[in-house]
Amino acid sequence: MEAFLAYALFVGFVLLPTAIYFYVFHGDWFLFYGVDTGRAPWVWGLLASLLLLGAASLGFWLGAALCRASRDVAVRRIAVGALFFALAVWPLGWERLSVVGSYRQFTRDYGLTAFFASPAFYSGLAMLTIIGAAFAWIVYRIDRHTHDRA
Repeated sequence: MEAFLAYALFVGFVLLPTAIYFYVFHGDWFLFYGVDTGRAPWVWGLLASLLLLGAASLGFWLGAALCRASRDVAVRRIAVGALFFALAVWPLGWERLSVVGSYRQFTRDYGLTAFFASPAFYSGLAMLTIIGAAFAWIVYRIDRHTHDRA
């Protein structure tokens, strides 16, 4: 229960607000210019939030089930694999992520801002620091809880 509470606090106070921030202020960029968030913005925002919460819930459930089965090594391997997969998205999607603007600007190639000169970069850097610290805390708490039970 303590591990779930720590994870729920991380998702509720760090991960979800970060995703909402990027959706609200850089929605088209956040969704890799895959959809025009100007059309039905609440639908895309709700869908993105539900997908994030679903993935977070599924990840916790899978991790808890594997830990209960004493498969801690598998959990660590899956976590490292997921991290590498997430980091691989960045270079694979760099053509779309290297510029910040609206869907219309991206598809018509005008008025775009370079990523490293945009507010998305500076806010992303700040939020990456917060998420990194919070994630390290959550891993520590869950790992400590797992070792206390052993």
